[in-house]
Formats: sequence, structure tokens, C-alpha cells
Amino acid sequence: MPLPEDTSRSSVTAPLPVKPGGGHFASEDNASSRTTNDDGRSVNAPKPVRVPELEPRRRGKLWRRLLIGLVLLIVIVYGAGVVIFSNIYYPGTTIAGADVSLVNAGSAEARIRSAVNRYTLTIEGSGFSWQYAPENADALISASAAAEAVLAQNEPFKWPIMLYEALTSANEQTASTSLDLGEQPDFSLFSSDFDQAAFEESLGAAIDAFNEGRSGTFDAASAFDGEQGAFTVERARSNEKLNRENVIALAELALSRLDATASLDVLGTDAFVPLNGNIDDEQLESVCDSANQLLGTQVTFQMGGTEVASIDSSTVAQWIVFDESLTPSIDQEAVATWAQDLAKSLTTVGTERTYTREDGKEITVSGGTFGWSVDTEAFSQLVLDAVTQKQTGSIDVPTSREGDRYAGAGARDWGSYIDIDISEQHARYYDANGNVLWESNVITGNPNQGNSTPTGVYWLRARSRDVTLIGKKDPETGEPEYETPVSYWMPFIGSAVGLHDASWQSEASFNDRNAFRSVGSHGCVNLPPAKAQELFEMVSVGVCVVVHY
Repeated sequence: MPLPEDTSRSSVTAPLPVKPGGGHFASEDNASSRTTNDDGRSVNAPKPVRVPELEPRRRGKLWRRLLIGLVLLIVIVYGAGVVIFSNIYYPGTTIAGADVSLVNAGSAEARIRSAVNRYTLTIEGSGFSWQYAPENADALISASAAAEAVLAQNEPFKWPIMLYEALTSANEQTASTSLDLGEQPDFSLFSSDFDQAAFEESLGAAIDAFNEGRSGTFDAASAFDGEQGAFTVERARSNEKLNRENVIALAELALSRLDATASLDVLGTDAFVPLNGNIDDEQLESVCDSANQLLGTQVTFQMGGTEVASIDSSTVAQWIVFDESLTPSIDQEAVATWAQDLAKSLTTVGTERTYTREDGKEITVSGGTFGWSVDTEAFSQLVLDAVTQKQTGSIDVPTSREGDRYAGAGARDWGSYIDIDISEQHARYYDANGNVLWESNVITGNPNQGNSTPTGVYWLRARSRDVTLIGKKDPETGEPEYETPVSYWMPFIGSAVGLHDASWQSEASFNDRNAFRSVGSHGCVNLPPAKAQELFEMVSVGVCVVVHY
């Protein structure tokens, strides 16, 4: 059963809000606030409560108080900053390489002294290196004066600006790669004990030592790069001299800032004095290209199948000369001198040679006619042609005489040979492999009569049968000193000295090592007749004959 209608809920009257003056709102306001509910009945809606606004005078006083407070705070902070930065350094401040950020002068002095005691300056680059180290901190900079001087520059009344700049510049610093050589170094903080003249003298001496041997001019020797086999700008510049004035200026600027290092790279081309005073890279490139056009020879020289010399680009580079306009050409006189010197060094005829005989005896002998003799004139022309025509390949050295083999100056250059040992009064014939094919006792020239057999390395000039040996004429009689017929004649010094049979010599004399001093020959090598025949039938013209003690 439905509940009875509750008429008390059909109409609700809200209490009237109280006015600030104690009255009530008018009834029309109340009527205007009525509305209908979901059933269509009219009801009174609650009125919103209104907050009273502050009066304009009270608001003005509040803002003035806030502004005064802010001004007082700024004044206090500013004043405190003035006091603080009158006594300490801004962030990021360094003196003599020491970080003195936010410390006072006393602490800064200690830090400066410690930094300077460890300070060294190194100047380096382009192969040059020099180091400076003061004897102690006082010999370089006054720590106390430096600390006070920098602090005096703080401008504490501008501390907000200075602090901002210090904080921002600390994050924006970049290394400087440029240099103003006109800038004067600031040594105002340096000690009175610092000797600038001594600093310049020491560095100058190092620069002079580096420049020693550098002509400062363009030449072939310094411009040729052996590894690349060509003339290059880089190698040419290796003959440049360091610019003494500019390097010292760089060092003094670095020292005034107490930098630990200074690289010559920051000077660029100003680090060196230009070649010939004014040659730039473009000119150098052109000169090098022209000189490289003269290169290309690649030849080797041979004697007896042995390589004895060679010419390549590095050799030709030594013969390239430049005129006043730096136009390159081949110095033909230098080429000829090189060829002549080489020919002389390759010639072995008459030179001293040392060898070990097959029985172990070591022998040194000089003189004679056997060996290699270079045709100097033909060889000089051959070398010049090879250079000017940029030839390649192998070339035989032209000779007027040849040995059996070439082993270099001072070495044995024969194969088979007849060894005549004057001290032993014995001769041996060896083949090219060192085997004894023949040997015999001999009697050589009589030294007591001035007829010693000449020592040296010779070659057998002839093989003759039944020859009469005729001596030189006696000045008193006009007749030959002797006329001696022999059966086997084997001369090795012209037609005057050779090996031959000597039937007039006794067997006892051949067996006596000292017989040559009394019954010795006029210079020839006497052999027993049978031994002379044996040797005659074995040897051929041209075989080497070595006579020695």
C-alpha cells in the first residue's frame, strides 16, 4: 500500500543569508531563487555565498611591504657579495697555473708557490725540442705579489657581472690555436730575479744548434726523399732554418702565461725562414716536379759476372744542380768524376791483394800486371749516357784487362796460378780448385847483385822453345852481359823475366834454399830442366803468376 504523501517535503525554504549590515535580502530575491523539482512542484534553491573583496588601500600596503623586503634582501646579498669578493677570487681563476677559485690571497700564495716549484715549459715541434725550468719559484714569479695583484682586479662592486662572466666563461673556454706574434708578453707578476735575457740566450743557443747544418737554401741533397725516390716539398723544407725571433716570441708568450707546453705548429709557416728567403710551397712544388723529370735511371754494372755498382734515382739526385732560377740540370762533370773514381776503385792491376794459399800460408802482395783494369774514358761516357737517357738494366764495365774473377779490391782475382815463393825457393802450380798440379824447387834472382826477382801478380805472356836469353849491354864493352840458350821459356814480366830451364845449376843448389843469394839468376826463375818441361807442357799463356816472399 502506498505511503501517504509527505507534503512537508514538497516545499523547502532556505534560510536567508545575512548582509554585512545585519539586514536580510529582499523577498524578490528569494522568489527569484525558486525552481521546480522532478514532480513539477516549486521549491526554493539555495543562494551562493558571496566573499567580500579587500579594500584597495589594504592591497597597496601589502605590495609596498613586499617590495621593501625584496629591496632590503638585494641590498644585503649585494653587500655580502662585495665583502666576499673583496677577499676571495672568482670561480675559474688561475694564477701561474694554480687554481685559486674561491680562496683568499693567503691560500692562493701557497698554491701559486707550489705550482711554480713544479713548473717547466717545453717548446717542441718539427723535430725541435727545448725545456725551461726555473731554479725555484722565487726565481720566476712573486707568489704574494701575484696573489694580491690578481685579487685587486676583482672589482667587487661589479661582482654580479664578474661572477656571471666567470661561471659562463668556465664552460665556454676553448684552446687557442692562433697566435699574435706582435703581442707583448706580460711579465708584470714575475719576480725581479727572473732573467729574461738569460731565458732568450738559452733558447737561442738551442735554436742555433738545431739550425746547424741547415743552409736555408734549396738544394738537391736536402730536397730528395730517399724513401719515395723523388724530390718533395716536405724534404726540401727540411733545410729551412728555424725563425729565431718568432720561436723566442712564442716561448715568452707561453712563459708569461705559464703554459706547460708550446707547439711550433701554432706558428705555421712563420716557424721557419723561407728557403732562399722567399720560396713558397707552389714554387717548391714546381721545382721538385722539374727535378723529378731527370730521374729514372736504374742500372747495375758488372765485372766478371759480379755486380760492382749501381745507379738509381738516389744516385742521380746527387748530380742534379739548380741555377739561380732553380732550373734543374745534370752536372756532367760530377757524373764523370763519379765514373772515374769508380773505375779507379774497380781496377786491381798493381794493387795490394791478400790471399791464403792452399797450404794455409797467408800472403800479401802488390804490383804486377795481372787483374782488372777499367777503361776509364769509355766507362765515363757509358755512365753519362745511362743517366741522360734514363737507361735501365745491367751493363758490363768496359775493361782493358780482365782477371779470372772479380771479388772486390784487395781480394784474389785469379783462378789457376803459378805460386813462386822466394822465401821457400819453391814453386807450385795450382788449378782453379786449389789442387797442386805441379811443384818444384827453384833458384830466383840474386839479391846480392841487385837482381832480385820482382814480386807481384803477373800473367804468363808466352811459351817458347829453344830461345837464347840475352842480357843488357855492358857499358864498358858494349856487349851483352850474357847470352844463354834455354829450351823452355815462359816469360811473365815483358820478355825479360820468366821461368826457364837452367841446366848449369846443380841439383845441390836447387835443394839449398839460400843458393839464390850466391848463384842466383839475373832475375829469372831457374828450374831443373825436367821440371821446366813438365810445367811448359801444362800451362797456357795468360795464366796468373804470383811472386812473393
